[in-house]
Amino acid sequence: MVVECAMSRSLRLALCLVALGGGIASAAPAPATVNPLVALDEFNAIIYDNAATTSDIEGAAIVGGNFSGASVFTSSSALTPKNYADLTIFGSALTTVNKISNNDINLDNGGTAYIGRPATKNAEHINGKVIKTTPPATISAFQTAFDSFSAALDGLKSTSSLPTPGNSEVISVTPASDGVAVLDITSGQLESIGSYAYSFNLNKSKSLIINVDASATSYKVDFNGNYNNQGELSTGEDIIWNFYNATSVTLGTQIAGTILAPDANVTNNNAIDGTLVAASWTGSGELHNDLYAGGSPFSPSAAPEPTIWVLMLAGIGGLGLILRRGRKSLRPGCKDTLAA
Repeated sequence: MVVECAMSRSLRLALCLVALGGGIASAAPAPATVNPLVALDEFNAIIYDNAATTSDIEGAAIVGGNFSGASVFTSSSALTPKNYADLTIFGSALTTVNKISNNDINLDNGGTAYIGRPATKNAEHINGKVIKTTPPATISAFQTAFDSFSAALDGLKSTSSLPTPGNSEVISVTPASDGVAVLDITSGQLESIGSYAYSFNLNKSKSLIINVDASATSYKVDFNGNYNNQGELSTGEDIIWNFYNATSVTLGTQIAGTILAPDANVTNNNAIDGTLVAASWTGSGELHNDLYAGGSPFSPSAAPEPTIWVLMLAGIGGLGLILRRGRKSLRPGCKDTLAA
């Protein structure tokens, strides 16, 4: 995995706390909001800007920019998101995006698509049914929700640590009283994971959050589905990899779990067994419909009321926009790959 350019974690967390304190009182309720946990249960891909892949997406997808892809599968009604098409593209459906060329996008099993800006008057480059119903939430609403969600996950207290690297090492995590296990991984630790074969033991955790402080590191590992929880093999449906400060992530081999990289251009050369949330995406590996099922990573006593949650998302989302625009001024030496 290649990860470039990081914002100071302490700075982002401090500013998020400021937003929680001041944004709640001043933010106005948005007409359409997104609950991240609901979205993770409905979508296999959530991309803020352009996306292109040569491989299949097994579940529903939403793309804020232009999209070029292979097939989108929705094999049962349970995989179809509520109030959205199986494939929602706010931009255009094209045959070439991010220098990846494909034939028309295929919608299998009677799937539907929404196209915000048809490429030509009579050709949307979609093999399937195109619907005209406008999605209830904009891509900005998704971005606001997941930027805030990523920042909140980064604020969780670590409950576990990595073992010393070794052959066939088991990474055994310890959940907090609310059932959530949290791993904070530095750049050096992230690199060390790829040096040995290992598996996870979640020890009855309802979910595992891996916060990756991935500033300029190289990482490549094959997970092979070795996730054990209460004696049962898990596919990573209760794991979230939170790349909260990365601007470029390259996955060289297969990985299991939700990939949350709200500021990053993500490239995957092999399958992701879970949902991908990213700023932009260039893929040559499939997205498998192993959607997050770990429940809320926040304890009930700490969870805000629905109205406050909406205001909090708006406040932190606005802060996230400021942080992204000010990334170069905060870290003059950073290379912003999204601007390329």
